[in-house]
Amino acid sequence: MPRLVSSFLLFASMMAMSVGAWPASVFAVDEAVGVLESFDANYIGEWRIDGRTFVVEEGADIPVAGPSPPLGADPPVTGQLVRVKYDVREGIRYVTQIQLLGIGPESVQDGPHLIWRDADTATMITMVNGEVVRTEHDGIADGDELATPSRAVPVVTVGSSSALPAASWPDAAKILAVSDLEGNRETFLEFLKGNGVVDDAGQWSWGDGHLVLNGDIVDRGDQVTELLWLIRRLEREARDAGGRVHYVLGNHESMVMAGDLRYIHPKYRFSTDRIGTAYEDLHGPESELGRWLRNHNSVIRVGPFLFVHAGYSPELDRLGLELDEINRTINVGLGPPAWPAAAKADLRTGLIWHQQGPHWYRGYFPRHAEGWGGRPTDEEIGSILNRHGVKHIVVGHTVVDDVGWIDGRPELIGIDVAWRDPSEAAGLLHQDGRLYRVDATGRRTPLDPGRPTPSGE
Repeated sequence: MPRLVSSFLLFASMMAMSVGAWPASVFAVDEAVGVLESFDANYIGEWRIDGRTFVVEEGADIPVAGPSPPLGADPPVTGQLVRVKYDVREGIRYVTQIQLLGIGPESVQDGPHLIWRDADTATMITMVNGEVVRTEHDGIADGDELATPSRAVPVVTVGSSSALPAASWPDAAKILAVSDLEGNRETFLEFLKGNGVVDDAGQWSWGDGHLVLNGDIVDRGDQVTELLWLIRRLEREARDAGGRVHYVLGNHESMVMAGDLRYIHPKYRFSTDRIGTAYEDLHGPESELGRWLRNHNSVIRVGPFLFVHAGYSPELDRLGLELDEINRTINVGLGPPAWPAAAKADLRTGLIWHQQGPHWYRGYFPRHAEGWGGRPTDEEIGSILNRHGVKHIVVGHTVVDDVGWIDGRPELIGIDVAWRDPSEAAGLLHQDGRLYRVDATGRRTPLDPGRPTPSGE
């Protein structure tokens, strides 16, 4: 019988890739997510999933686990969703890994996705209770509100700017920054309510405040689409109130747009199979969300902070590029293919994929510095700060124990914490000239330059 392991071990192995995810080779894997129709009582033999046959061989070392503890090694259940990875040999699919998702197809919600056919005609695709709902819309104009079948996103407003927003907002006085939400919409919404950014109805209530989302909003979680629409709505509401929402692109945004889908939640493989459209195309230049994603920057200045998802490397600084030039270069390169060899080789032309680029650089953190060009000197950090007229560089990408200084240097602040539930959520607040760590209840803890760094060691 195949060996059964706990869901914790499976997900630890899957998520471990994220810590140093900067692959040296192109990803390739065969996998499927579908409804389990039948399986052998001893697990050996044929499994039928969505009308297709997959074979489990005697002696196979196959983790069978659920999406989160404590499901562990509970037996498979027909009618529920399973994820299988497999090899094809002589036309037969041999299973290498099985993941039990513990839900039926009727639990799957996704969308809406608005796919443009021409300038004023689009198809709205929504998955409701595991079923695909398509609605056609024509005569659409910017600013139109379209009703959707989605309970989480009942209305969407159409229209995306064709130009990148300003990259510098030096006069911002009230700033709240978070990072790496990874599809955790509900936790994010509770965090915003707890900090007075939105009201009980989820509407913007922070006036002229600036909310910064420092990349990796997509992947891993199961409410990515709904989270993107929430952010898109808050951008509009904040702007109308004199504030701003700044969405900084990270490596996972660029990966999704390029078709590197290793980190999407399994439900999206199920939904895209049913929809019949590739996940990257749902975020492509012909989709409303894809157009909107492409109109965001990767490095911005807000108040005294330089926000960049992974890090601003000394090698990038030596190129002497201004923020607008960095952002334009990245914007032009968004989309497939992922991991082009030429882009990884030359930083100036390959800012999206190069190890020293703003979506990937980890050299600020002692445990990563050696592999990313060595620890930056104080002079190198000072050069970056002086170039862009800021006092701090704020990064996500690398998980920290708590929001705070990196490597004991107040010039560097890490904010990538977990967002699985409100007890873990935290952000960086700048108000009245002071810096605070804030949690989901709105509790503020001043950042003290004299205390040891709480994270990144």
